[in-house]
Amino acid sequence: MLFTGTYEHSIDAKQRIALPAEVRKRLDAERDGEGFYVTIIDSGGPTLVLYTERDFERRAAQLDDSELPPDQVLAYEEIMFSSARHVELDKQGRIRLPEQLLRDVELGRDVVLIGVKDHMQVRDRQQWAEHKQRTLAERPELLTNPRRVMRSGDQGQSD
Repeated sequence: MLFTGTYEHSIDAKQRIALPAEVRKRLDAERDGEGFYVTIIDSGGPTLVLYTERDFERRAAQLDDSELPPDQVLAYEEIMFSSARHVELDKQGRIRLPEQLLRDVELGRDVVLIGVKDHMQVRDRQQWAEHKQRTLAERPELLTNPRRVMRSGDQGQSD
């Protein structure tokens, strides 16, 4: 599933967050599984991420074919999978975020859910706004025309 968009949300007192309706509508139990895996990645600091159940399982299987040395793969797997938790949507379209993971990433109440192609990230709202503003100021080329990103070696052509 392709995840896009930025959605402002709040984590409630029971550590739940609602998935956006437009995301929920596109979920397919056969393709995506019955829930999500929540884990932590480093995206300029510890970041809470959501993968569909099936995509997380595919990623786990792909590690068997990694070109990294086995000791590096094992170290990664120990951290990644010990941090991951399976969560399911409730009838209101919410998931409960594990308390330990919330502490690990130091998330407050006001967050954004951002679509990042194959996963969603849950980030502090203010920190995300500052990060995005700083990144675009430092690297304006990130807003380049997508056709240029897809071309290899076609520098400077107008679209």
